Amino acid sequence: MDRLKRFLRLAILTCLLTLFASAQDWQIVETQTIAPGVFYQALRRINPPTWVGVVRIPLPLPKDLALTPALGDENGLARKPVSQIASFVQQSKGYVTAAINGDYFSMTFSPYSGAPLGIHIQEGELVSLPWSNRSALVGLKDGRVLITRFRFSAQVRFPDGTEAQLGGLNQAPPREGLCLFTPAFGVTTQTPPGTTELIAIANLPLRPNNSLILTTQQVTDAGNSQIPRDGAVLVATGKLAERLKTITPNEKLEITVTLTPLDANFDPQDIVWAIGGGPRLLRDGQISIECEQEGFSTSFRQTKHPRTAVGLKSDALLWVVVDGRQPGYSEGMSLDELAEFLLNAGCKDALNFDGGGSSTLFVRGAVMNRPSDGRERPIANALLLLNLFPPQPIVRLWVSSPVDSHWLSGTPIPFQVMGEDAVYRLLPLNDSEVSLTISPELEGWRWDGQNLWLPEIQGEEPLQVTVTAAARNGSASPATVTLCIHPKPSVLTITPETIALPPGASTRLQLRVLGRERDNRLVPLKFDPKEVQWQIEGDVGEVLNGTFVAAKTNEVRRGKLVVSIRNVTATATVCVGKTQWQTLHEFDSMSGLQIVGYPETVRAEGQIVTHEKRSGTGALMLRYDFSQGVKTRTASVVLNKVLPSGSCRLAIDVYGDGNGCWLRVRLRDGSGKPIFLDLASAVNWKNEWRELEVNLPSGLAEPLTLEAVYLVVIRDEQRCSGAILLDNLRVGSAGL
Repeated sequence: MDRLKRFLRLAILTCLLTLFASAQDWQIVETQTIAPGVFYQALRRINPPTWVGVVRIPLPLPKDLALTPALGDENGLARKPVSQIASFVQQSKGYVTAAINGDYFSMTFSPYSGAPLGIHIQEGELVSLPWSNRSALVGLKDGRVLITRFRFSAQVRFPDGTEAQLGGLNQAPPREGLCLFTPAFGVTTQTPPGTTELIAIANLPLRPNNSLILTTQQVTDAGNSQIPRDGAVLVATGKLAERLKTITPNEKLEITVTLTPLDANFDPQDIVWAIGGGPRLLRDGQISIECEQEGFSTSFRQTKHPRTAVGLKSDALLWVVVDGRQPGYSEGMSLDELAEFLLNAGCKDALNFDGGGSSTLFVRGAVMNRPSDGRERPIANALLLLNLFPPQPIVRLWVSSPVDSHWLSGTPIPFQVMGEDAVYRLLPLNDSEVSLTISPELEGWRWDGQNLWLPEIQGEEPLQVTVTAAARNGSASPATVTLCIHPKPSVLTITPETIALPPGASTRLQLRVLGRERDNRLVPLKFDPKEVQWQIEGDVGEVLNGTFVAAKTNEVRRGKLVVSIRNVTATATVCVGKTQWQTLHEFDSMSGLQIVGYPETVRAEGQIVTHEKRSGTGALMLRYDFSQGVKTRTASVVLNKVLPSGSCRLAIDVYGDGNGCWLRVRLRDGSGKPIFLDLASAVNWKNEWRELEVNLPSGLAEPLTLEAVYLVVIRDEQRCSGAILLDNLRVGSAGL
């Protein structure tokens, strides 16, 4: 054990020096040893504000550590937060040291939204197919971890020896073709009535480059068939449905999915696990952001987003999670910035995973980052690190409490004491097994095992309080935490400072409570929301659960919103009034417009027509063809129009074609944050004009830029083509 401790001290020092030297202007704000040879660090920089969490995992892995991907649910495909995925994996497989979000997925509410878009192999079983030449992280039987793309073919051999292509695995069936459902998908196929399905027993699991033999039990067209736990269901659509109906019980079919790695030399039958992502960021020690090859847009590369990525060093795997879309705290990174960070950290190869609101870093029972949605997003799959060392005694106490935080006195402070064993697993303790001491001594404090309450303190200066947790019995080392307690706020700020809304609209309020340190710095304070008092001056609206809701009125009303905590206040001005409209584009000409299809398989074009218009002399006909390609396809009208200050609504007239495409707008605020808003969840009206309006979120950094209006489909089976008309694009502001 002494030799292990010396190794860990040397390894953590090496980790710190490497990352810190590469970061230059980065500050390491937290470091933890979370398993033998495994370390977590949180880094922060001020300009531009960015937070990054890093987990360093040694390679090859010690025999008692294991990497594994996991689907969103233990009983099949479903979207669940990373913490919930970690919980059920820990119950069934072993202690989860850390986890990150994995592959991209559909964000619709269809039964297939829990399916990863790319390859997923778990314990050698192939659960989903590779997609669009995108890269994946792969673990092999010999312990190697690498990044590669796959070429694949998937064939079904019928009893008479004829063959057909398998068009899908555990996903929405194609409009024309075959799709296989295994027990990894769930209980039933979730297909509609009338779907032709062959139910069979099979020599599971389905493995790459191995034959899966289906022995037919029955063929049905009832749809939504139950998937046998020892078998599979083959779904046929289009012409192949009739072919499937000719197969009788006990006849056999053979399914083979052949994978060919493109960037590495190994036998696909040696894959233990794989999880998809994209694009590749580093190749052979050089920055190589392969967006074009893997079907990602230039804007996805260049825009700052929350990000999740993995990097391979000669002796380690790095997990990197970047927070973003949170001005003042963390803006996120472009793919170029992320690649440079990973290169500076010593990585030779690196791969981007799903990001945005999905980016989540989970370490020993807690989410360490701040997901940009304000909460964990349910995702399709995750990558986890398991600690499988034999049971060890508790050797030290561990306090789970927010790091680098300052508190308003009287605020409940999350404070849970756990035991830490010799291999850094955190184990629950009963609060009766722990004693707390406070220095300096304060009267009236209390602890319930989950939260610590310190009494309100007097004076003007903040107070440093040291809390020591010790075991009542045994020899476990105590844990000490230092907290900075402020007697009262110094400054309150409210965002937005100016609220201009149409009647009945709403905006989320952001309140910051700041305290002044002894060196005169202002720092954010944690506070109890129950202490916040809201007051409205003027009949302009109300505050409900932190959201301002404008009054419904036909006149212009002005007032104030005042917030206070312990007699310290902040004020926002409010104007509620009828919307004043201003034309952004009349679509009488193509001036200032660009029509873009994505990906390259999408055909999109625009022209001005005069035979059918809503206003002015013409309208824009947007033609699109989504019949080629899979997953997300878009046809965009790019405008890049800067909106007037105080804009609060957008409106446009749309002549529908009834194809049910999603119609959205993409904006960008002054901080570079993208904003996506829905004009229509489905253009399901035909041969008529409709006026569409959408509220703009209040409190965004100006200037706001309207980048594009676009049609989008996100499911394989959406292979429509058609045309809609757009006219009279306008922006509204509250009458002042």
